[in-house]
Amino acid sequence: MKQRTIKITIIFAAILLLATSEALAYVVFDTNGVIQDGDVYDYVYVRNDAVVDMTGGVVTNVLGAEDWSIVNVSGGVLGRLGSGEFSTLNLSGDMETNEVEVHNSSTMSMFGGNVGLIEAWNYSTVNLYGGIISEYLKAYGTEDLVISIYGYGFEYDTLAGDYGGGQLSGFWLDDTPFSIDLFGDPGSPGGAPIDTYSHIVLIPEPATILLLGLGAIYIRIS
Repeated sequence: MKQRTIKITIIFAAILLLATSEALAYVVFDTNGVIQDGDVYDYVYVRNDAVVDMTGGVVTNVLGAEDWSIVNVSGGVLGRLGSGEFSTLNLSGDMETNEVEVHNSSTMSMFGGNVGLIEAWNYSTVNLYGGIISEYLKAYGTEDLVISIYGYGFEYDTLAGDYGGGQLSGFWLDDTPFSIDLFGDPGSPGGAPIDTYSHIVLIPEPATILLLGLGAIYIRIS
């Protein structure tokens, strides 16, 4: 299944290996900081308007961003990454995590890395420019929730995928192909359905926009 099981197994193996070799810690960043190779934490929380750069290391359980903080993750391994209360997450490089949660008016931008699943809800914003989402993308809640996907050659197959919401494929702006399973649920009686695709905005590359514009001009002239 798209190497999902292998990838997640590697992530857990790395976490367990490093977790047993060094003492775990609970840390709060109220001011700017760095998480780098050799650092091993159990729980990490970033607060106020602190900026934390994670270039390596391991967070075995949760790294959570809140308030107006900014967390830039370009390397390392995390169990789970979460954002809330107007915070910002930026993912890139060879970072790996099993799960990202984006909620409460926070913003997440993904330029690279490997993520198992992304769950976004209620007023949050997700921008996807690159990387791998090996499990699924899930969006639910208010209409203010927007997931912008930047690329080209988009195709949406309502019957594909393993999570009930279809599958979106295409190419990132650097020409790397991607395929993302979307989470969907019709909802139980009295329960709200989950339609991830309804929250997605597809943003084509400038060249594609130009071609579309030229096509419209041709149609008008004809």
